[in-house]
Amino acid sequence: MRGGIRRIGVTSYVDSHVTTTFVTRARIIMAARLVSGVVVGVASWMTGVDAAYTKGEWMKGRATYFDAPDAWKQKFSQQIFGDLYGNACGYVNKGAGRESNANFPFLANAVAAVADFDPKLHDGACGSCFEIKCESGRVRNTPDSRGFVYSVERGFWETDPNATDTLGRRLAKRGAERDVDDGIEYEYARCWNESATIKVRIIDTCPCNYITGTQEICCGPVPHFDLSYWAYETIAHPLQGKINILFRPIQCEEDGVVLDYELGAKARISRTIFSDGVVGAGWAWLPYKDKWLVIERPGYGRNGHAANCLQVDPEGRIAFTCWSCERQAKPFDGTYISFWLRTSCTSNFDAPMYLGISTRTRKEFLNGTIVAEESESQVGIKRLLESTFFDSRTIDDNCGRRAVVPLAEFASTPARANTFAIELAAPTDPAWARTVEKQHHPVTFCVDDVVIVP
Repeated sequence: MRGGIRRIGVTSYVDSHVTTTFVTRARIIMAARLVSGVVVGVASWMTGVDAAYTKGEWMKGRATYFDAPDAWKQKFSQQIFGDLYGNACGYVNKGAGRESNANFPFLANAVAAVADFDPKLHDGACGSCFEIKCESGRVRNTPDSRGFVYSVERGFWETDPNATDTLGRRLAKRGAERDVDDGIEYEYARCWNESATIKVRIIDTCPCNYITGTQEICCGPVPHFDLSYWAYETIAHPLQGKINILFRPIQCEEDGVVLDYELGAKARISRTIFSDGVVGAGWAWLPYKDKWLVIERPGYGRNGHAANCLQVDPEGRIAFTCWSCERQAKPFDGTYISFWLRTSCTSNFDAPMYLGISTRTRKEFLNGTIVAEESESQVGIKRLLESTFFDSRTIDDNCGRRAVVPLAEFASTPARANTFAIELAAPTDPAWARTVEKQHHPVTFCVDDVVIVP
């Protein structure tokens, strides 16, 4: 349900717990104020460069949800829910019978999309993680309104007030609150437990401008997340189309070290793009001319680890992109790139492949119209993957070898690039000379331990 119940209208609000002050930028941090001589927590909206922000503080935002169990989608068919596997980060196992939630490569209750209006949250967001908790209250909207006007026509409660989530829980009360000043009902959301937290990995974008038009809820000024239905129901009942949240960026590892919001992509981009089935923070998947792809194929990686495997036609490839991260970070500011590659269990890699580093941009829309096409600018040259780049002339026990390629081989400084690709040669390429009989056939290969080394 990208955008939730899309009825726009809220500014500042005051209740017995919190005073909210809005300014031009959409980030909110936890500050302090003096009440009767006692310092208490209060939410304040501040600019992205405000010195009051300190690393680790909770920031205020809002959430909707997307995808849902089939029965929920059918019952509330007036909404467009989308699905997990049609995500902008390319995290999908592709091929006949693979593109479904049953084959989704991450836990369905631990993923989300993030709005693209704030570069510090969105640039290089794919694969990155956030810690989130719910906050009860009138749902935040824009600075010049009191809230989202409650829509009886589109309200889930009006369709079925007894609808249960996947744990059989009902919503005790309609999600609305009447304003004492203007007499209008606004959306009011309640949490299951305001102290409970969840960790989500970003798999998608909530675009402000899209092919279908402007999605106001993703345009700011409130930081906005689109949680999966299953993540959302962990902290609030999904009959409530929107909720308030507190959030902060964290590392995806188990210890969940809190990151600095102000550093944006620079804080969250991982130099490990993929290893042992784990997607590196910041990196999206872009296969091309692929027959099938499995993001995490157990047993096909180095030392029997999980590998990223796919089958492509000539000129097909797998590319790893950190969308727009080059605006804040330099992901390829290093000495070499290293990866483990498996194409066959023979002594020679018989499929000629090229390596490339580039800068990619996405298609841009305005009011439903394309204003800029997607593009790719090659940084330097594409480099044929030659035997001299492998650290061993023999394959290992799992039919692969490690390649170590100095970034200088690309004949240009790739610091501002955002994409690394492994590409099968074109069928007319002379590099097929050794195996000319295979040059028009698809090739299967697996990669593991893709790392940019400082």
